[in-house]
Amino acid sequence: MNEMLIENNEEEIIRKILAGEMALFEILLRRTNSILYKIARSYDFSHEEAKDLLQETHISAYQNLDKFAFRSSYKTWTAKIMVHKCLYKRSYGSSKYEVSNTIVDENSQPMFSSKKQATQAKVLNNELSRILEKSIEKIPVHYRTVFILREVEGLSIAETAEMLDLTPDNVKVRLNRAKTLLQKQLEKYYPKAELYDFNLIYCDAVVKKVFEALTKTAE
Repeated sequence: MNEMLIENNEEEIIRKILAGEMALFEILLRRTNSILYKIARSYDFSHEEAKDLLQETHISAYQNLDKFAFRSSYKTWTAKIMVHKCLYKRSYGSSKYEVSNTIVDENSQPMFSSKKQATQAKVLNNELSRILEKSIEKIPVHYRTVFILREVEGLSIAETAEMLDLTPDNVKVRLNRAKTLLQKQLEKYYPKAELYDFNLIYCDAVVKKVFEALTKTAE
């Protein structure tokens, strides 16, 4: 895709999509896939269910794009859609959700790489990520989601509060509680590791499915 288009500001991209340039929606998908996936996983949905929720969220966002008022970022807006879908599915969803203890790492390096030191560091980081993920899965959802948005995604307190419909004070309280619970699991040490890897392979698959669904709707 043209690099100049990718560099366009968000508002311009959205206005062009609303004017009929549907292909530009892929830019928004790729910018938000990672955070939306992590939100779904933070609510205890499996990898496959998270991908389904991603597709539903993107389609819903596209179908309601004309209602986006630019009062917040597109990422915040779509994250709120994802949170609502997660909460609805947890309460009323027909399918059972399960916690996956396995991280699928399609980007793992061979054990006998020419860059031995880099490979060893990657293995250690991957192992640390698995330990951290398992520890996070043991804390309550409402603490876990705040932790992922703040500590993993690096969102501000204000952004996190808006996404989850909380007050800034509540975000601070939940984050502190999440850290306390994690400290008990990780001996008072945790890194800002990349959790629930959403690599390029999964991102491409979601983009493809969303556009297929949108094309059928438009027919």
